[in-house]
Amino acid sequence: MDRVHIVGLSATVSSIAFFLAGIPTCLKIRRQGSTKNIEIFPYIACSVSCIFWLKYGLLQHDVSVTRVNIIGVVFQWFYVLVFYLNTLEKSVVHQKFFYASCVVFPVLIYIKFMVRDHFSAVNRLGLICCTTSVITYGSPLASIKEVIRTKSTESMAFPLCLANFLVAVQWLYYGHLVMDIYLQVPNFFGSLLGLFQLMFFVIYPSRQHYDLSTPGTSI
Repeated sequence: MDRVHIVGLSATVSSIAFFLAGIPTCLKIRRQGSTKNIEIFPYIACSVSCIFWLKYGLLQHDVSVTRVNIIGVVFQWFYVLVFYLNTLEKSVVHQKFFYASCVVFPVLIYIKFMVRDHFSAVNRLGLICCTTSVITYGSPLASIKEVIRTKSTESMAFPLCLANFLVAVQWLYYGHLVMDIYLQVPNFFGSLLGLFQLMFFVIYPSRQHYDLSTPGTSI
């Protein structure tokens, strides 16, 4: 097994760990019986990103990219479903789903039916994937205003932020090995955003996140 396959496998495993990072949030929702102080945006954004990267992987015949994003779509839809079943603001979820659909379907239709050649399709979808990935990596920043106001990271998911950073670093290296600029650029920014997010857990440590990480918990 060459280096590309080893790094691709490692990045895939790390990405699955990233997708599993939503489980503690689901357990928190179940314990408190509501979605209070929990944002759905990171999971919708990640779902949209996975759909685009899945299409990109198929266009590039990249097994690692295709496989990991199939798994990603399944996990993100599960998390969104858990959120939807426990929130009192279902109209807000409907609205965000509508916005996400207005992004996903036009792009897929454009790439499938309106782009004339394969090279152009790969490049244009690659640019879109770069954009959605940066948004996904930065999606936990949606809680930053609340973090600064309360001086607490209770509204941020530490496993999600940590997984963001680790996944970005490994896919950045994979992109370097396969010489794919569309994998390198977003994951470079993802690494920086991941460090920025983790910085807040140092500045404003959360007792809840510490408790979740101790032995005997669900993590």
